[in-house]
Amino acid sequence: STQYPSPFGKIPALADGDLQVFESGAILMFLADKYGGLDTPEKRAEVNKWIVWANATLDPICFKEDGNGRVLDTGLRGDPPALQVLDGLLEANEFLLGSGEESFSVADVAVGSYLLYVPLFFPDISVAKWPHIQRYMLQLLERPAYQRAFGAGTAEQLQTIVGKKGDSKMFGLF
Repeated sequence: STQYPSPFGKIPALADGDLQVFESGAILMFLADKYGGLDTPEKRAEVNKWIVWANATLDPICFKEDGNGRVLDTGLRGDPPALQVLDGLLEANEFLLGSGEESFSVADVAVGSYLLYVPLFFPDISVAKWPHIQRYMLQLLERPAYQRAFGAGTAEQLQTIVGKKGDSKMFGLF
């Protein structure tokens, strides 16, 4: 079909033969189903819960919008409870579904995308208050696929921003 895959004329959108898919979560779920070996409902549920969480919960934390959808700020300037929980979950695992390369999944693509877009738009942000999220983000930036998609220069720039230490205030006073 020559029609744009999104009826709203927005990105992201994907055409695969006659199939047209729009919305990042739906695209990730489709690609994981088609190419990711998610051959049981249980495997699909393990990744889909993170994709839905990223779109429904993490997005509005990462990006504070006005009524017209314009991004005004990020909620990462505060300490949202959901990020405290995520940081705790990442303490024992490299990735959302476990540790080791075989545990990397579209769940990490979904969650990592939102987290890594924040310092692109807000380079003054610090994620050092969540050390396990910070490590996770730095790991994602080192992935060759990320560097191919966004460019090595962007990955290096984000590594500098994400790798920043927290406030240097002595005893939280100065």
